[in-house]
Amino acid sequence: MILEELLKRLASGRPYNLAELAAELDVDLALLEQMILDLERGEYLKRVELSCSNVCAGCPREGLCQITHEGRIWSVTDKGRRAALDANEGHG
Repeated sequence: MILEELLKRLASGRPYNLAELAAELDVDLALLEQMILDLERGEYLKRVELSCSNVCAGCPREGLCQITHEGRIWSVTDKGRRAALDANEGHG
């Protein structure tokens, strides 16, 4: 299942941007965004709230912003990690 593949990639700990993920999963960017929102609604992903004013020069999070999509970052929740582990064991 494509959602399981997406979750496994995200749970690997490797930072991704949406264009890269879309290419790896061979899906349209709009579909990928919808899948991420579905995973967020299911509490498998959590949006990370950044508290910055878009002034990046010298910001300690400047490098992190490069892995976002339009200023959005998600992290995998404990529920998401468990689901990714179950998916790995089931298809491993």
